[in-house]
Amino acid sequence: MVGLALVSIAFNYFLGEEFLFRGVLLPKMRGVFGRWDWLANAALFGLYHLHAPLRIPKIMLSSLAYTWPSQRFRSNWFAIVLHGIEALFLIVPVLAVVMGLAF
Repeated sequence: MVGLALVSIAFNYFLGEEFLFRGVLLPKMRGVFGRWDWLANAALFGLYHLHAPLRIPKIMLSSLAYTWPSQRFRSNWFAIVLHGIEALFLIVPVLAVVMGLAF
């Protein structure tokens, strides 16, 4: 179960979301949206989460914390680390269940 959570985090957060949105799309969006590319990228990231419609506004807002530094410093690492910290909120409950601390 812990291994599955770690694989999910690695492939979904790093390869799926951060690499695609901040690593591939964000640099290419500059030509279309100009200096507002980071804002358009955050909106697109929120719309990517259509499976959770009530969370889309929160995701768009929190995505600004990933997108602007990625665009400003032209590096994806800040977004990867920040999203990784967010992933701790998934790993801690999984570990608690596996260790028998929660039911």
